[in-house]
Amino acid sequence: MQASPSRANTRSDPNMRRATSQSPSVRHISHRKVNALERKPLLDRANSDIADYQTSLNMPLGRNMILPDIYRDDVESIVYNNGASDTSGNEGYKRSSLTRAVTNDDMNSMRSDYLMGMNLNREDLSWKVILPYYLPFLSWIHHYCPSFFVGDLVAGLSLVFFQLPLSLSYATSLAHVPVICGLYSLAISPLVYMVFGSVPQMIVGPEAAILLIVGQAVEPLLHHYKKKHSEKLDPVDLVVAITFISGASLLGFGLGRFGFLDNVLSASLLKGFISGVGIVMAINSTIVMLGLTELLQEITEDPTKMDIHSPFDKMRFLVHHYKQFHSLTFKISIVAFIVILLCRAFKNYMSKKDSSILKKCVYLPEILFVVIASTCLCAVNRWDEKGIEVIGKIADVSSSQILHNPVAVERWFLIKKLSTPGFLCAMLGFFESTTALKSLGSRYDLPISSNRELVALGALNILVSVFGGLPAFGGYGRSKINAISAKTTMLGAIMGLCTIFTISYLLDALYYVPKCILSAITAVIGILLIDEAPHELWFHWRSRGYNELITFFITVMTTLFFSMEAGIAVGLVYLLIRVIKHSALSRIQILGRIAGSNNFVNADVSHIAPNTGIPFDDIKHPGHPLNIFTDDNFTHLNLKVIEEIEGCLIVKIPEPLTFTNTSDLRGRLKRVEMYGSTRAHPAQKRTRDVSMTKYVVFDLNGMTELDSSAAQILKDLIKRYTNRNIYSFFVRVNEDDKLRHRLENTGITKLLAEVLESIKYNEAQNSLTFNKVRDTRKVGDLQHENSDITHPDMNEHMEIYNLTENSHTPYFEHISDVLKVIDYYEIRNELQSRHEFLDVDQAERRSSLPSIDIA
Repeated sequence: MQASPSRANTRSDPNMRRATSQSPSVRHISHRKVNALERKPLLDRANSDIADYQTSLNMPLGRNMILPDIYRDDVESIVYNNGASDTSGNEGYKRSSLTRAVTNDDMNSMRSDYLMGMNLNREDLSWKVILPYYLPFLSWIHHYCPSFFVGDLVAGLSLVFFQLPLSLSYATSLAHVPVICGLYSLAISPLVYMVFGSVPQMIVGPEAAILLIVGQAVEPLLHHYKKKHSEKLDPVDLVVAITFISGASLLGFGLGRFGFLDNVLSASLLKGFISGVGIVMAINSTIVMLGLTELLQEITEDPTKMDIHSPFDKMRFLVHHYKQFHSLTFKISIVAFIVILLCRAFKNYMSKKDSSILKKCVYLPEILFVVIASTCLCAVNRWDEKGIEVIGKIADVSSSQILHNPVAVERWFLIKKLSTPGFLCAMLGFFESTTALKSLGSRYDLPISSNRELVALGALNILVSVFGGLPAFGGYGRSKINAISAKTTMLGAIMGLCTIFTISYLLDALYYVPKCILSAITAVIGILLIDEAPHELWFHWRSRGYNELITFFITVMTTLFFSMEAGIAVGLVYLLIRVIKHSALSRIQILGRIAGSNNFVNADVSHIAPNTGIPFDDIKHPGHPLNIFTDDNFTHLNLKVIEEIEGCLIVKIPEPLTFTNTSDLRGRLKRVEMYGSTRAHPAQKRTRDVSMTKYVVFDLNGMTELDSSAAQILKDLIKRYTNRNIYSFFVRVNEDDKLRHRLENTGITKLLAEVLESIKYNEAQNSLTFNKVRDTRKVGDLQHENSDITHPDMNEHMEIYNLTENSHTPYFEHISDVLKVIDYYEIRNELQSRHEFLDVDQAERRSSLPSIDIA
């Protein structure tokens, strides 16, 4: 298609194209065209998108639609039709018209290879569009192909060999529950995540940190229940309660759209907790690897001996009784521990090689090999008869209860007792999963929705609780292995089906698995959890992030000396204190003007601005950039000083005002009024006289939000200023409709309008006498009355017409406009006082003259 001459000229001239652009840029505009191979699918997709859009709105073809004005012969040319000013009650506001009416025939002739995104309401979207967002498997199931299945199959089988021994180890060593609970968790959770999960690389299953909380909740409850009741409490019932509480909590948070909570958790808190978990795992595993389990249980049940609950108590137990270790158990455990570490080191070394064959060594399931080898040796040598603890006989699935009712009446007392550990499992699992999600999302450029993941994790844990499985969450370590070949979440189904096959047919093969081998595996995982801590600590030490270091050590030490629940609770409390302190701190700035310009800078930061020649006089922050913003119509910087406007306090509020920081704002304003700086110590003597604050100018360009409590405090502040005959002005108020409506509804706008009435601004706008003086520039008489005012200054003071945004709002656009109004008010008062003095003087003179008798 031949382009019009004017359009061709515009495209050929980059400067012209930038000048006519809505947002001119110094960057060159790309001249790359869409080639023929790319063109056809784009056009087909555009036509199908238009048809789907019309169908979803029940709109007949050919009906007018509002589409952007885009031309096909140049995909970069987007024409913005600037509309006229909107004068319906809002003067000064201009809007841009970016749309035009287009018929179906016009769509075929539109010269564009792309369609701009249309702003559609949710009710305008069809279920065909919405459903794949909430059930992500619908977005890929119709594209699934054999090549995807091969990648998922490889990843699924690799993870089964890796995760099966881990789930056995976690169930026995950490959670202290039957291994069937760990197997059901590994079998059911990936199947559910396949439907609700949105990240193909994410693998869900039992997690060490969460199961350690489960173990610390289950173990004492079983112990105390055994003392008080004759019948035993089934550990599976406890698992059902904890998993259901975790799932219900996560599902509720997801439906309530509380996904933003993952932004509150500090990485140092999570790292500290994970490091604490790693240390606790190593301590617990060491007890089993030394064969001291029976001795520990004996001491725990004896009230006359040492009380063992916290990880620190277990460390004391090891120090006092390590000489009583079981020799064969220790030998088997240490060999397995060293073999696993050596295999992992070998895999890491091979994965860095250039050869693709050597890189596949990462798939070697060293844990599975160690478990199979130790199981075979145990069966052949009958280590179970020599004091080695084995898993033993697992209850037949067909003869035991498979499905459980989590909300049954007989489980209500368990739900009450286990509500705290269940909720902690939910929170920690969510934070750990979102950490893995963010890492995978940034690595593979995936769209991550925390709310959807909350719903997915909640749904899968509720369903897992029905089968009596342990809580399941996403883990970054296994997800990294999975990401090498995974294509979709179908691999979860493959792993789940393989686990179900193991539960159905291979449980008898687990009889001779030594528990010390599972503890050795747990110890390796614990060391790997601690592995990243030194790097994190060194980074924060070098960056002087002392708050992060304090958070880390508080979490670790509380976890070691008390419990997992106490560690995460104390860490969260300290983190919340930091967040509240940060949000409650007001960041107002006291502004001064660079002489000879309309540039206003932070008076507390007087550094050298680039190419301005402003003197440097701050030793505490050398090299810090000047905090400067430029008022419109500024002049060249011709002096090297920052001046304070006499009688004016100019304050910049660069942040939204909420109930948390507005109270601090009031205190800091008082400090600025007394000392001229927000950094002055309150113990100092007052350095600014009361008369130095006659006007307060608030620059509100950064105040994008104002809640109701903050508005009430701000209104009270303006009222107090008014009662002290201090006038307040608002400059550069954000154009957000909600913010402006709140200012108007709370009466703040009315107070500002009353200030303008008090300084006779509106009277000056309507004064005919002032208009005549302004038009004729008769300033000689005024200059004669006040010799301090020069002719050019008087001309400037007269220019106060239409300085507010419009006639309906008392907001100013520039600080310099407020200063003009203040100067006019000061001059007017001075001239008025002079006239009054002259009138009084003349009256006194007349009264002093002798009376003349005319007769």
